[in-house]
Amino acid sequence: MPAAIVERIAAMVQPFADFYSGSKALSAATTVMHIGGLLAGGGLAIATDRTVLRVSPDNARAQRVALLDLAATHRLVIGALVAIAISGAMFLAADVKTFAVSRLYWTKMAFVFALLLNGLRLWRAETRVNRSTRELGDAAAVSAGEWGVLRQSAILSLILWFTIMTLGVVLANS
Repeated sequence: MPAAIVERIAAMVQPFADFYSGSKALSAATTVMHIGGLLAGGGLAIATDRTVLRVSPDNARAQRVALLDLAATHRLVIGALVAIAISGAMFLAADVKTFAVSRLYWTKMAFVFALLLNGLRLWRAETRVNRSTRELGDAAAVSAGEWGVLRQSAILSLILWFTIMTLGVVLANS
C-alpha cells in the first residue's frame, strides 16, 4: 500500500488509536472479542466439519443429521465472524502503520477471504443437497459428488481455520 495512503488513513483513525492505546479495558475487550470469536466460530465450524467428515457417503440418515447440524451452525459462525471482523478492524485502526504494510497481515487477510469463499461454497453445496433430498425424499442418500463437495469444503475449512489462527499468533508476536 502506498505510504501516502497509509499516512492519510493513520491520521484519520489517530483519535481512535490514541484512545485504544490509553485504554487497557478496550484493548482487553478487543482481544477477548477476537479470540472469543475465533474460539466460538472456529470451534463450531471445526466440530461441524468433523461431523461431515465422519459420515459415510451412503448413510442417508447420518447425512440428514450432519446436514441439520451444518444448518444450525451457520448463523452462529457468521455471528462469530462478524465479531472477529469488528475486533480485527479495531486492531488495524489501533496500529494502521504497522498492519497496512505487513505482508504477514495481508497474507492472513487472504486466508480469511479464502475461508469466506469456502463457506459460500459449502453453503451452496448444502443448499443443493437439501433441495435434491426434498425432491427425492429424506430416505435418499446424497449423491457421492455432492457429499464430496461438502467433505472437500470441510477439509479446507479445517486447514483455513488453523492457518488463520497460526498467522494471527505470529502476527501478534512479530
